[in-house]
Amino acid sequence: MDDVKNIHFVGVGGVSMRSLARFCAMQGVLVTGSDDNKELDLQDLKSCGVHILPSGYTDFIGECDAVVYSAAIPYFHPQLAAARAQHIPTLERKAFLGLLSKKFKRTVAIAGTHGKTTVTAMLCDIFSRAGESFTGHIGGEEKGKSGGLITCGTDWFVTEACEYNRSFLTLSPYVTAVLNLQFDHPDCYRDMDDMVQAYNKLIENTSKDGCVVCFAPDEGKLDLTGRRVTTFGYTRGADVYPEEVTFKNGRYSFFLTRCGVKRAPVELKVEGKHNIANALAAYAAASECGIGDDICASALSAFCGVKGRYEHKGKTAKGASVIYDYAHHPGEIEAAITTARQTCKNKVVAVFEPHTFSRTRALMKEFVAALSLADEVIILPAYKAREEYTPAGSGYDLYRHLSVFGHTSAHYARDYEKAAELACGKTAAGDVLLVMGAGTVWRAADKASCCT
Repeated sequence: MDDVKNIHFVGVGGVSMRSLARFCAMQGVLVTGSDDNKELDLQDLKSCGVHILPSGYTDFIGECDAVVYSAAIPYFHPQLAAARAQHIPTLERKAFLGLLSKKFKRTVAIAGTHGKTTVTAMLCDIFSRAGESFTGHIGGEEKGKSGGLITCGTDWFVTEACEYNRSFLTLSPYVTAVLNLQFDHPDCYRDMDDMVQAYNKLIENTSKDGCVVCFAPDEGKLDLTGRRVTTFGYTRGADVYPEEVTFKNGRYSFFLTRCGVKRAPVELKVEGKHNIANALAAYAAASECGIGDDICASALSAFCGVKGRYEHKGKTAKGASVIYDYAHHPGEIEAAITTARQTCKNKVVAVFEPHTFSRTRALMKEFVAALSLADEVIILPAYKAREEYTPAGSGYDLYRHLSVFGHTSAHYARDYEKAAELACGKTAAGDVLLVMGAGTVWRAADKASCCT
């Protein structure tokens, strides 16, 4: 890593890849990048010295010391092919992240099916308030801040640890937080047991002097033999839990409580009961890093959230609230609709873009159950991401299952414009229009909030 003076990033448009590119540029490395999505605004990278090149341009590859690529990049991408032909080292993002983490004294890894980005951002805010020497690598953008990279030193590396394709196994954390365990990524895990085995390997990689933080109901699913463990949860059965929980205007307040002792009050600005668990996880991890209760509580109370996580986008012409959420797993959909129900005076109308055919196909029953919590649902074609089209697991397949087995009124829209038009016609003042998905479905939210 220290010998790398010239590095190229393929697929630099994602938040995580942008952060890695920016970090390298800040270290004085000559950084270039490319992305097939020509609609992306990469000005933030250009402003910190990253040279953006066309994806088909390969003349410069021979000058690179390494080429880093995201998991979504195909094997025969021209720049990757050129690097292999010239014997230039190529590293998938997860391998590069693992190498990068070794530049720091200790790593805190935030893993789990849901909530990784939010908890990592919360933890970075706690570290910042505590004045710690750290660098934060977040898989999203915190509201009011630019990018997913925070650089305040090299003692700690606080990073989101993604389970997809076992990416997190390149890390050797001092503290590992496992936020929750629900089956996902059927394209790389056979079943739940296979996925849990990967998490157990991450725990095995965790320092024996460190700690594993985990959601109390999942403790029995993990192999924690010989590990120091701190659990968090909603009840006294956990080491860390909330007391005196109150709810007002869609937000929760509570006391951080550890082993029966109330420590400090938190008033969350972010909506949703699931953010209580997120805050408890961040607090538990920060405590294991030596940060005090009051600092944790003040940082959590000031936390404004992450872009794309229950993000208010405005209102429709008829006065319905438009909210976009990154939810693309049944558990996340359930949490988003439940949150909408807490403040909605009337109907919740959901627009959903499935993300990958394999996930939709494998979790079809769960998607139908979660989406049925809304009053009406509009389904879009699946965002294929790294997969090719298949009828099974497509958006239309999900719509068909909802129509037959669901407990809600289901509709199908061929594109974002049609989805926004349908949604605007089905909502009024006091309703919530909840747009969900991990692709580019936020465009439907933008269109709906501008309906006339």
